[in-house]
Amino acid sequence: MIYLHKILPFFLSPLGIVIILLIIFFFNRRKFYVFLSLLILIISTNPFVGNYLAQKLEDLYKPIPISSIKENDAVVVLSGMLHQVGDQKYATYEFSDPDRFFAGVDLIKQQKANKLIFTAGQLPWTKNWKPEGFILKDKAISLGVPGEILVTEKVKNTYEESIAVTKLIPNNSSIILVTSAFHMHRSKYLFEKQGFNIFPFPVDFKYENRNFTLLEFIPDVNAFKKTSRFLRENIGRLYYKIIY
Repeated sequence: MIYLHKILPFFLSPLGIVIILLIIFFFNRRKFYVFLSLLILIISTNPFVGNYLAQKLEDLYKPIPISSIKENDAVVVLSGMLHQVGDQKYATYEFSDPDRFFAGVDLIKQQKANKLIFTAGQLPWTKNWKPEGFILKDKAISLGVPGEILVTEKVKNTYEESIAVTKLIPNNSSIILVTSAFHMHRSKYLFEKQGFNIFPFPVDFKYENRNFTLLEFIPDVNAFKKTSRFLRENIGRLYYKIIY
């Protein structure tokens, strides 16, 4: 099922649509399909469009000062921030984006909870990797993070993360949920479905405060990623709303 979750959104992404249109053109030879492909590429790689869509995903959430947060039962940090590098001789793990991890560490150090929970994210094609939560726990311990540090059982997606946390703490607990701002809406919904009282702590914001310049008309791969993320995340939100 996880493969379907990862593959199906591709066909509704800008890249997937462009490839489908070009395949149709290969058999049909109507220039309309090439024109439509080019139009989608121009729009989806436009920095203004990408930044606007990133803002729409993150609209409900803004950066929050830790000093404004009351004490909760636990801080829960969701997976999705590490990748493996190296080869058979030596492999290690690096942060794709460390914001989730360091936000969790800062919240514990400032005594906003006495439990820090990492989720043990592990996808089927990364079975030779150590589950993410255990790597993060070791890193937190090496930094002298106080309090109890827990790791869930292995999980593959956000829904499984919400279920796994119920096996570590009562599902009526109050938790500070730490994840990327674009991912918070879906995560908060799923954790609330399990009965948790959620205080969202969004990080890893993709929207940029920037002035409008001529650069907004130059196609950009980062804008393409933002446009693709907007579509993928909204598909995920719709899926979980229907299924759960």
